[in-house]
Amino acid sequence: MHGQETRAQAPDPGRPRVPKDDDARIVERLQRSLLPSVLEVKGLVTAAEYVPAARHHNVGGDWYDVFEPVPGTVTWVIGDVAGHGFGEAVVMAQLRNALRAYALDTDDPAEILRRLDRFVTAYLPNDTTATACVLILDRTTGLVRYSGAGHPPPLLVVKRAGSYRTQWLDQAKGLPLGVRESEHRPVAQFTLVPSDTLVLYTDGLIEKPGDDIGDGMERLRAAAELCCAEHPESVCRQLMSLPGDAYAGDDRALLVSRIG
Repeated sequence: MHGQETRAQAPDPGRPRVPKDDDARIVERLQRSLLPSVLEVKGLVTAAEYVPAARHHNVGGDWYDVFEPVPGTVTWVIGDVAGHGFGEAVVMAQLRNALRAYALDTDDPAEILRRLDRFVTAYLPNDTTATACVLILDRTTGLVRYSGAGHPPPLLVVKRAGSYRTQWLDQAKGLPLGVRESEHRPVAQFTLVPSDTLVLYTDGLIEKPGDDIGDGMERLRAAAELCCAEHPESVCRQLMSLPGDAYAGDDRALLVSRIG
């Protein structure tokens, strides 16, 4: 009634707060605004997609990126901050921007991850952990160096002698960010040629409760091999549907990039 003071009811401490739909949309919009909307890098055809977890309106810290830090160099990144919510989306943005800055100073993916690990330890909350993988292409040679920090390995799809083959890029496995600082991080390398396709993804694409992660990786590999002749946008759509509509318990990000 007009003129009467209204006192807000105190929340029940025994009941977890359920985010309102408007809150969830705001957080999701924030995360999407932090992901690159334009993936135009000369010589590449790239498609990407992000799908938030449906459970409890969760939005997490998945991110992808592809950019040219300096002429003649291309950098791909995929990463995942542990947890879901507004805070994780903000941490994701901090890591993405810090990584872009480090890539201006060095073309060593292991050094970039080492610096990013120090950033996590020095400036972010003590319980922050994240996974990431960084790949850096030297355009003049086609050589790609990569390093991983606890992240599922990227998938390389190549066409040789008229047939498609797949290869997991799993030779440079390091600890996740925020676990324990290390002066040494592993690096591996391979060569890209025109028509080769990179598939970078987060674990929401391959994990389901009760399933072995190896089964999820095999589903991804087999599907990528079958559809990789199509445009990256079509490949992205098909791979993103692998978990099925019945399960959306974790957010998932996917980046498909083909050498032109």
